Amino acid sequence: MRKFNPPQLTRRNLLATLPMTWLSGASDVMTAAEPAVVIPPYNTLSEEEEIALGRKFSAEYEKQVEILHHPVIDSYLTTVVKTLGRYSRHPSWPYRVKVVNTREINACTVPGGFIFVQRGLLEFIGEESELAGALAHEVGHAVARHGTNQMMLDFLARNLYETVKKNLLLNNTIVQRIIEQLGGPVVILAQLKYTRENETEADLLGFYEMVRAGWHPNGMVKFFNRIQKFEGPQSLVDEILSDHPASAERTRVITKELQTATLPPNLREQSISFKSMKAVLKSLPPAPPPSKR
Repeated sequence: MRKFNPPQLTRRNLLATLPMTWLSGASDVMTAAEPAVVIPPYNTLSEEEEIALGRKFSAEYEKQVEILHHPVIDSYLTTVVKTLGRYSRHPSWPYRVKVVNTREINACTVPGGFIFVQRGLLEFIGEESELAGALAHEVGHAVARHGTNQMMLDFLARNLYETVKKNLLLNNTIVQRIIEQLGGPVVILAQLKYTRENETEADLLGFYEMVRAGWHPNGMVKFFNRIQKFEGPQSLVDEILSDHPASAERTRVITKELQTATLPPNLREQSISFKSMKAVLKSLPPAPPPSKR
């Protein structure tokens, strides 16, 4: 049995609306089953270069989608993502999150820890630990650099690698023009196809991020079970199912982890802040349907 040490409590008043125990977490956790991230040799980007790629890619992406801005939603999600990031295996990414105003149920991660959450996912989820699980999975992708690895491999195949790398830290538009030449950021993200191993790695990295940050990782299982209820033709969750392994398989992996790990007490599953965020979502005009690709 892998044993987690009792959580070391920290109290930081990041947001006046958040409970004081928001950032309580286990700072010293045995992670025998947490994946050891291995970066392929073809991805030679420095951290500074990868963050620059993420900023430039995000800026182009935001020109093509409608971003939902609301102070309650933005503050809440930022705190969740930055907390998960702080307790991840790569806490130095900037970890920024924005909401795409669409009914699509999905999320995506851009190089350097930039995360975009579709509004439909926020409306679909029913409990804070489920949301923490979904976002921890995205943080896991950032930690493992899955998206960056695929983008750089594609640049390499197109003889664009050195051009991209040379211009990432320069104040010009060369990288942006290359992104557009390859179909634009929406197309590039749609073409990123993670392997089953990538998805499992992101889930397991997310599992341990959640525990260290103070959320109960059973939220992942609850999220997968919620998805399973809607699986089928013309499902609301078609988009997230199309680029993730079957939720039953993901449930099996995380359930095994839950059975073999001794978790610290008092891990969070719900909060008033989550309910406030959901109430704000309900008060807004309906989100538009997903755009056709």
